[in-house]
Amino acid sequence: MKNLTCHSLLAMPLALAVSSDAFASDPDTSSSNWQHSIEIYALALNIRGDSKINNLSADVDVDPKFIMDKIDMGAMGRWESVYKNTWGFYIDYSFMELSGKTDSLLQQGLGIFGGKMDIRQGVLEAKAFKRYQYDFGFVDYMVGIRWWDNDIDTQIQTETTSLIDSSRSLNVDWVDYLIGARLTTPLTESWSVYFNGDIGLSGDTNFTSSIQTGVRYAINGWSDLNLAYKSTWVDYDNGDTFAYDTASQGFLIGWAAHF
Repeated sequence: MKNLTCHSLLAMPLALAVSSDAFASDPDTSSSNWQHSIEIYALALNIRGDSKINNLSADVDVDPKFIMDKIDMGAMGRWESVYKNTWGFYIDYSFMELSGKTDSLLQQGLGIFGGKMDIRQGVLEAKAFKRYQYDFGFVDYMVGIRWWDNDIDTQIQTETTSLIDSSRSLNVDWVDYLIGARLTTPLTESWSVYFNGDIGLSGDTNFTSSIQTGVRYAINGWSDLNLAYKSTWVDYDNGDTFAYDTASQGFLIGWAAHF
């Protein structure tokens, strides 16, 4: 059961999750006070750390291949809006469903038995920001939240169900409160480089932080490509049913449309 729980939890948070930064157009080139963008992206995630469900603890060690093998459904997207190149907000949401099962769990005194686990996780990040222009580019000073929502279902049984016939469900969510900043510097007419970071906590989160750095390439006048690297740390423990202390890193690729 430890192996099954460990492997299924590895993909949390889903993080995996995650996200990309919207490219801001020059205000002189827009006829509207508002500039909007929609981005879809993918993140190749590696997660290291440890986790606990009820009294069961397990190391977390997962790579992108494991996530792709176990994922049933997933989506990652982002909306960003900026008003007069001064005030703005973005909403980023990643969602996935993972499932795994095995017929070869082994526990001393009980022999070989089977088990399966289903995980649904959603991570919503929402931030508002104030933009300041400088000679080297612009900086967005941010405040916002990151909301984690997890549902985990497990089942264990033998072939005859005479020794073990158990199922458990866990529904846990929490909100982390964040402050941060994003620096964007144009390199050429088509290329720009950015760095985005935040830090935060909540009632049950001792510490959380995220950094993302990358480049954006303007494909044409209304779309661009985002190539980045992202890392997220979280140390959550509600003292009762669930704890999650991990660091996750990975490469991100996204495509954004601007209007």
